[in-house]
Amino acid sequence: MKKLILGLFITLFGTAMSAQEYIEPVEKWKVSEVWGNNYHGWSFHQDVEVDFTVEGQDGRFTPTDAEIAEAEALLQKRIAYVNREHYNQGGMCPIIDEHMRLYRRQYVGFTNDRGDHIVWINGLWDDNLSDEKLASDVILTRGGCGHFWHIKCNLTTRKVYGLEVNEDGDIQLIPRVKKPAPRISKSKARDKKQKVRKTGIIHSPEEKVFN
Repeated sequence: MKKLILGLFITLFGTAMSAQEYIEPVEKWKVSEVWGNNYHGWSFHQDVEVDFTVEGQDGRFTPTDAEIAEAEALLQKRIAYVNREHYNQGGMCPIIDEHMRLYRRQYVGFTNDRGDHIVWINGLWDDNLSDEKLASDVILTRGGCGHFWHIKCNLTTRKVYGLEVNEDGDIQLIPRVKKPAPRISKSKARDKKQKVRKTGIIHSPEEKVFN
């Protein structure tokens, strides 16, 4: 009898412990850190708001590690050709395709009206930007020349396009566009006397009663 009770206790205890191991997560991460061959960055969840779009955009998606690896493979294979004009590069400004591993990345996923998956890649080379800052929001800047750039990789068509490189000059963070606050209607003051309508009905706390 004692063995039976002990066995039952062990079974119930084991079941309770197993149940505790499977806890349903209550929220999703909004950003995930990714590493790969010559790249390190952060992938932003599709629910994170951004202040820019892509051509024909009709939605967003969250890039997976595999999709980021695919986008980076396309980028690193074709960046030298896409960047052949070296706009805002040279001299004290680095040439992007010669220093790819030094740029930390930010990734945002878009879909267009043809159903294509597009990964927008933001490249930043600035020791003043901490990893915590880069993981908290998408960073857009002015100035800094070849230290800052972004580009698009269409995973469906395998096209790399839209390279934009910052102009020369002092580095300035571009503030986010302030979203308009929701309109809140004010309630009417309770002590304000209301006017008599043309119907003759008086709408006020001291409404008259006709017998």
